[in-house]
Amino acid sequence: MEAQLSLLEHYKTKQPVTCGHVGALTKEESGKLRQLWQLVIDEFDRTDSEPLRVLFRLGDSDALYEDDGLTSLSLEPLVPLSSKVRAQSESAIPESELQSETQSESAMQSESTTPNGTPLSNKIARAGSGLLGWMSSGRSTPASTSSDEDAAAQQRRCESVQDHVQRTQHRTTPLVPVPFVPLFKQPEQTRTFRSAFWQAATQTRNADSWVLRFLRARKWDVCAAFAMLRKALEWRASQALDEIMFYGESQLHMHTMKSGLAFACTRDRLNNPVFVIRVRVNMARERSIAAIKRFLCWQIETSQLLASGADGRVTLVFDMSGFTRDNIDLQLVRTLIALLTNYYPETLGVMLIYVNSLLFSGLWALIAPFIDPNVKAKIILARNASGLAPFIDHKCLPVELGGSNAFKYEYVVPEIDENS
Repeated sequence: MEAQLSLLEHYKTKQPVTCGHVGALTKEESGKLRQLWQLVIDEFDRTDSEPLRVLFRLGDSDALYEDDGLTSLSLEPLVPLSSKVRAQSESAIPESELQSETQSESAMQSESTTPNGTPLSNKIARAGSGLLGWMSSGRSTPASTSSDEDAAAQQRRCESVQDHVQRTQHRTTPLVPVPFVPLFKQPEQTRTFRSAFWQAATQTRNADSWVLRFLRARKWDVCAAFAMLRKALEWRASQALDEIMFYGESQLHMHTMKSGLAFACTRDRLNNPVFVIRVRVNMARERSIAAIKRFLCWQIETSQLLASGADGRVTLVFDMSGFTRDNIDLQLVRTLIALLTNYYPETLGVMLIYVNSLLFSGLWALIAPFIDPNVKAKIILARNASGLAPFIDHKCLPVELGGSNAFKYEYVVPEIDENS
């Protein structure tokens, strides 16, 4: 019986996990699915429900975080992607004004809260200079800590793909030449439950598969599954994920895309797409957690298009080779765990941590207690290629992980007119 198979046995036999999935539901599970669909459809038809608010639209550079309960989902909202997309279609904004606007926004965020939610006074916010001040304020770049800091390099590190292409190809045409229009032509400031639901559910091949994820995550408790589904849709709407996916990589940081922090490169023994995360590439002092959240969301959403089955599971490989103290980033780890636990349930197939570092072993002891038991059960520590072999065939494993797959990540910069 499949229920008796362990995760490792599924990989040994190359037998996909089908229990509780489309095509393998019991009579009771089918009934639960129908009940959840009925709740969803009833919500579609409600005329008295409040619309889902978009807190951070693309281009809303003056948007501020409002505590409307989304903090209970353990993930702070993403900051606006860019203030330049709409500006290009309306009027040019002087660089001095953009810099002033960015500094003003960072200052307001600093005055609001620290990462743990503690209010900051104006005096403390102004006193937070250097790297510590940057980590507290959530700025995109660290404050300069030396007189010879290269300001141009700092700015380039936060340059979007679109800005990079326009600068290097000497063009002003946007990479995505048509404006974003929400599904069902919803207002840009809000989404309905219906539009948010279908935007998310159609990322997979089968809407039933997406709904079933919440039932499995909540042990087939229909009311709990619906509550989780609704919270996920509220979060998706608040972050305007539909707009993020519409503009795609054009508004992600060029530095992140070029570095190869995370990429899909092969498939595992159950034919799930494999995403490699090269931890050595990430340095907390050189990145914005908001930009990383945006990048991770884009990667997870994109993974649904690569998943071969209707269920959309993916395998993550954390490559810890070359891991140093500079790569310790608990906020990034918490962010990924919060995404997978709260907003993308049952998306993770297995998480393989390729590690031979004593430093990470100590770090793992700090992280492990905060991981959801369902997620933790899918985490496998592997010290070499042999440890990865039960899950990824040696010929599919990239050379940098000890396999024979000659794949080498290289980011191909888009051409300015390729979407024209």
